[in-house]
Amino acid sequence: MKLTTTARHFEATPELVEYAESRMRKLKRFWDQIIHVDLIMSVEKFRHIAEVNVHVNGHDFAAKEESDDMYGSIDKTAKNLEKQMKKLKGKLIINSHKHRKGETREKVIGSGSIGVVTGLEIIEDVSRDVQELTVEEAIVVMEDGEHNFMLFNNKESGKLNLVYKRPDGNYGLIEKF
Repeated sequence: MKLTTTARHFEATPELVEYAESRMRKLKRFWDQIIHVDLIMSVEKFRHIAEVNVHVNGHDFAAKEESDDMYGSIDKTAKNLEKQMKKLKGKLIINSHKHRKGETREKVIGSGSIGVVTGLEIIEDVSRDVQELTVEEAIVVMEDGEHNFMLFNNKESGKLNLVYKRPDGNYGLIEKF
């Protein structure tokens, strides 16, 4: 990954440049094939602006944020880029047919039929594809779809897994043995 850092209208300290570069290197967690990152930091009166362009194999991402200090602007920009990368990666995973494996049935049960002597009322019977993903890919797809859980076939183990968002903000994984 090639990284270019530019400071406009101010003299960037070595600590700031190192911080910015380390923050941009962390983007590799979200996308492996990063080719080039352009980071432009500028100061206009009291506005500290960080602008980043990330060139990935086949895609470009851009973000521009401002705050009271340059460190905050860099953090905001990196978070914006992470969000963009996660979103696109989730879309690519969903649209890829090679990740499809198997089909499940979802039955929608009427809430009024719970606890009734006559039994459960099936409102709708829907066919669903179960994707073949890694745990990390499942979490990305779950977050992008703004769901609280994701049922998937684990690429590594080949077994049905469920990943879910815990109340403490972490993720839980239920694996079938």
